[in-house]
Amino acid sequence: MSDTFPRVGSALLVRDDANRILLGQRNKDPQRGAWVIPGGKIHAFESIAQAAVRELEEETGLKVEVQNQFGVYEIVAPPSEHRLVIYSWGKVVGGGLKPSDDLSDVRFFSVEELGDVPTTPLVKKVLTDAGLLPSEARPTPVQQVQLTLWVPIVLVGTNETRPTHAPRSRRQGSRIRRCGRALKSPPPF
Repeated sequence: MSDTFPRVGSALLVRDDANRILLGQRNKDPQRGAWVIPGGKIHAFESIAQAAVRELEEETGLKVEVQNQFGVYEIVAPPSEHRLVIYSWGKVVGGGLKPSDDLSDVRFFSVEELGDVPTTPLVKKVLTDAGLLPSEARPTPVQQVQLTLWVPIVLVGTNETRPTHAPRSRRQGSRIRRCGRALKSPPPF
C-alpha cells in the first residue's frame, strides 16, 4: 500500500426505483458508525467508473451502472489525510444488498429521511450540493470597504484639471468551494 498523497477515490450516489439514496454505516475508524456514500480508492490503471463499480459491489453487494459525474471534493487533514473523491450518479442493475466488513449496515433512505441520518460533514455537503438535503440558509457576512475613486474634473474656461474623489463601498463575503462542479443534473429514474 502506497503512502503517497493525495489519495484518489470514486464514490456513487446510487438511487433505487423508489428514488431513495444508498448509504452505508462505517464499521471502522475513523468515523465509525457514521453513514457514508459507498466508494473507495481508485487503483492504478483503473477508471473512475471501474473503481466505483468494483467498490460498490465489494461494499454493498449491488451491481451498478455508473452515470454522469457529479463533482470532486477534497479532504485535507494534515499530517495523515489528503484525499480527492470523485462522486458520480449510479443506478442499481443487479445484485443483492448486504454490507461488507467495512460497513456494518447498508440501506436506502428516502430524501425525507436523509436529514435525520448521522453522516460525516463531507457526506452532508455532497448530499446538500446534490439537492438531496436543503441548504442551510446562513446570512453571508458582509464587510463594508471604503474605496476612493479619483475623477478628473475639467474647469470650464481653463486648461486646468483638479482631482476629486467619491467614496464607494462594495460587499465582500467568504466562499466555500468544492474542487469540481456539477456537470449535469441527476438522471431521472
